[in-house]
Amino acid sequence: MRLLDGVRVFELGIAIASPNAGRLLAHQGAEVYKVESPTSPDVVRLIGSAWLRGDDGLAPAMPDSSPYVPEFNADKKSVAIDLKRSEGREAARRLLANCDVFLANYGARALAELGLDYESVRALRPDIVYVQLPGFGSDPEMPYYPYVAWGPNQAPLVGIDDLTGHADREPAGIATVAPPDYLASLHAAFCVLAGLEQRDRTGEGVHVDIAQFEATISLLGPFAMDHALTGHAQSRIGNRSLWYAPEGVYPCRGEERWIAISVVDDDAWDRLLTIAPPELAADDRFATNESRMDNVDALDEAMAGWTSAFNNVDLAARLQRVGVAAHIVATNEDILQDQHVMESGWYAVRPSARFTRDLFGGSPLRMSETPGRWDRGGPSSGEHTGEVLTGTAGLTEEEVEALLADGAAFTMDRPDLRIDRPYENWLHVLLPREAVDSRDLL
Repeated sequence: MRLLDGVRVFELGIAIASPNAGRLLAHQGAEVYKVESPTSPDVVRLIGSAWLRGDDGLAPAMPDSSPYVPEFNADKKSVAIDLKRSEGREAARRLLANCDVFLANYGARALAELGLDYESVRALRPDIVYVQLPGFGSDPEMPYYPYVAWGPNQAPLVGIDDLTGHADREPAGIATVAPPDYLASLHAAFCVLAGLEQRDRTGEGVHVDIAQFEATISLLGPFAMDHALTGHAQSRIGNRSLWYAPEGVYPCRGEERWIAISVVDDDAWDRLLTIAPPELAADDRFATNESRMDNVDALDEAMAGWTSAFNNVDLAARLQRVGVAAHIVATNEDILQDQHVMESGWYAVRPSARFTRDLFGGSPLRMSETPGRWDRGGPSSGEHTGEVLTGTAGLTEEEVEALLADGAAFTMDRPDLRIDRPYENWLHVLLPREAVDSRDLL
């Protein structure tokens, strides 16, 4: 049993925010229909994978090949419908009438133009749990309503990027990870659950309007209130702390190898000095936390001079042994080979229609009685169009064939094309052997 068994989700998802929420729901048993169109594909379909480029025979697999596809869409069903066509919109409406949840991070204006605003969807399914994540909300009276944005835009818009990097340099930004997208997706997953609970209690549906802009602003609460109350405007401080020193990232031996060290009080400083060079202990500028904060530039220079002679793994172990908070600054490769990550079963390996096996990240939630699961990797574009339109939307096979012939719906391109991902023969490096062997192909 999974908590959301029997719940049907109609998802219009692009990139991360909505798809990641749908992925979490699928993990708990929801049947999530990823409604997409090859004529206006999800951006993760456009990315593809470099290892397929240049081989025309493998071109049909390109939209399915990006690692983002299983990462954000595991266990979903792909229904390829052209929503810009009246026939496609009608098929979508028939599907929606049989769904419990509408989940989308399309712009508010785009949803309205497609006839998929809340009032239109509620007319099809009065008790729908309607959750939308537009950049700036769905109220046309709000100043930013006409604009569109996504995670990498939201961080600089609300001031998060101004906090990243060093004081003497331009903001570093965090666009490669886009925390606002993940934050919005968690809000959305929570609101879906809350909406379903409300429906169960009252019989009524609900419209949840999550402005990603406001969700991202919520990350800045302490800083905004500090400025409102004291006039202090926090800006970039690199890897330092506002309260103690040393706190930072320091170079180690080798190319781009670093260690993070936090000395939170004078007792921790004394423990660090048991393995540090005597020059640090002899320098009066570093005797107390207050004096270390006053001389933080000189302290960081002295720390870097010491740490640069060490292998970062070795030095982190030495510091941990004497009770100082320290760890390597892990690279992607470090995480792939991290013993705890591998032994925890974090990585999921599942079959897919296109690839022998898909590899993607797991769920951090550990629920004892209803742990959840994913049975398959990411869907191929249009893989489940016929199945869902006949089985859930109630269309006849003749109606589906007409949609396909007219180009208002699409199915998986070259379903006979099945290939191995490049890592197929290396899964034993990423996972304990028994974990790989126990996940047989379905």
